[in-house]
Amino acid sequence: MSELGFRPFDADQHYYEAEDAFTRHIEKGMAKRCMQWAEIDGRRRLLVGGRVNKFIPNPTFDPIARPGSLEDYFRGRNTEGLDLKTMFGELDPISEHPAYRVREARVRLLDEQGLDGALLFPTLGVGMQEALRRDLPALHAAFRAFNRWLDEDWGFDRGDGRLYAAPMIALAEPELAAAEVERVLGDGAKVLVTIPGPVPDGEDGYVSPAHPRFDRVWGLVAEAGVPMVLHAGLSGVAHYGRFWRTQSAGDGGGGFEGFKHASFPLVAFADRGISDSLAAMICHGLFERFPTLRIASIENGAMWVPDLLRNLRDAHGKMPFAFADHPVEQFRRNVWVAPYYEDDMARLRDAIGIDRLLFGSDFPHTEGLPEPVRFVEDIPEFDRDETRAVMSDNVRDLLHLAPVTAAV
Repeated sequence: MSELGFRPFDADQHYYEAEDAFTRHIEKGMAKRCMQWAEIDGRRRLLVGGRVNKFIPNPTFDPIARPGSLEDYFRGRNTEGLDLKTMFGELDPISEHPAYRVREARVRLLDEQGLDGALLFPTLGVGMQEALRRDLPALHAAFRAFNRWLDEDWGFDRGDGRLYAAPMIALAEPELAAAEVERVLGDGAKVLVTIPGPVPDGEDGYVSPAHPRFDRVWGLVAEAGVPMVLHAGLSGVAHYGRFWRTQSAGDGGGGFEGFKHASFPLVAFADRGISDSLAAMICHGLFERFPTLRIASIENGAMWVPDLLRNLRDAHGKMPFAFADHPVEQFRRNVWVAPYYEDDMARLRDAIGIDRLLFGSDFPHTEGLPEPVRFVEDIPEFDRDETRAVMSDNVRDLLHLAPVTAAV
């Protein structure tokens, strides 16, 4: 984008998984416990752990809604009160969009979008941990298979500096998690991704992601200097809605399923997964044990940040002995945040500093921006240096990449 004088680097882009993303490399004997496809009532449905999975209503992604079709919804501009299905608009065959599934086509699209590079995250993958939370060997086998597919089709790092696909890491079984982290780092991964929220323990319960049982995993990540992204997905926090149901048990809890939103969870706990995860990491000592750990919050918004920092500051004032380092400074040292385009950017800059804010478009998702570089329109109060920091330099610093100095 010539008027900027540089090409931005997008910290949040997505692919639409191939149908064999979880099955191409699944280990012998694990297929029925992990992902399978079935024809049910004339529709191709995804089975996870032998049950129909409803995280994505159309898991084949064919046809697919156009990028940014829900922008008005997420900006709070649904003035006509349209339902989500209507707002999706006309759907396209996925064959018309090779860049959603083919790396070479995506690189060409980056050039058309005026982008220097992008981090790539799952669409379907971020909803799979909960479905396998009671079968930890299957959970880890599914993500091992997924990560092999991901490197094969997209590449963790192909050496061209354009696309970095983040392998999925499930913490649940520490030894298996550590082994997978070692494997993907050995294969060149430059960024990892996991789901915010409590970690399933395999017994229908959960534990903190900062529990010492996961220290070997976090130690490997910290030693490698590779960021762990906490990317929005389906986690145990979704169970919170069950405490507030207005229907009989079994009739649904008004939560989230296949883009069917209810107002209560949107108001009451939309930010709980990410805010509580970072609170746990700080209050349970993770950043004190691993002060070089790099955590990035992506596609979780950021308007929860001021309240979290206020609560951390208050906790420190009451119990300074509970923290080796001031908890607010831990956050500012260890955490990068990608706000939603509709967030109050100036307030966030003042809360955590310009060098911890990341530009992420969520392209090509319906809730993202149809033209990623339009994100700059949401930071008009930022000066030239601040704009460049958010749109390019900060994510490059997060990845330990050299800044780009050439104008385009």
